Amino acid sequence: MFPTLVVLAALSTSPQPKAVVITPDVAAKLQEIAFQAAREGDLDTLREYFAAGRPVNETNKRGDTLLIVAAYNGQPKAVALILKQTKVEIDARNKMGLTALSAAAFKGEVNIAKALVEAKADVNAASESGQTALMFAALAGREKMVEYLLTAGADPKAMDKAGNTPLTLAKGQGAEGVQKLLQDASQAPTKSGK
Repeated sequence: MFPTLVVLAALSTSPQPKAVVITPDVAAKLQEIAFQAAREGDLDTLREYFAAGRPVNETNKRGDTLLIVAAYNGQPKAVALILKQTKVEIDARNKMGLTALSAAAFKGEVNIAKALVEAKADVNAASESGQTALMFAALAGREKMVEYLLTAGADPKAMDKAGNTPLTLAKGQGAEGVQKLLQDASQAPTKSGK
């Protein structure tokens, strides 16, 4: 479907095109198709999108990248494909300040979080309001995600601008298993021994 749109765009702009010309309208449609492919895990369309030279870090109106959308929607194969692209901005933030890791943490997508951390995502990256992936996981009561992020080096004592910590967010949600993990992690000595 993707190449067909590119060819149709070229044919509609010139009776005898010498090169494919992508008008702003066609670029917007291609972007829409790519974001749908990221949401749905349509690897063939994503491959064609990248093969056509389209930008891996392109953002939609919300500021989401393809990586953020694939992570949020639980598409591990799409995440893996996007991570293989050159110059992918793994810690890019949308307009709300969320990264792909924050999105995966909120949704409880541990395998995606692992792939992102292995690709060097910053486990303690914070939004402008100071919220981290661990905070999103705690807020959503994602026990396995909290456990993973803690082992990956997430700071259990991080505090956002409103004074929330992962523990206070978990308490507010009544997530007892998450609370226990965070209490244990907060009491454990740090690497510096303190």
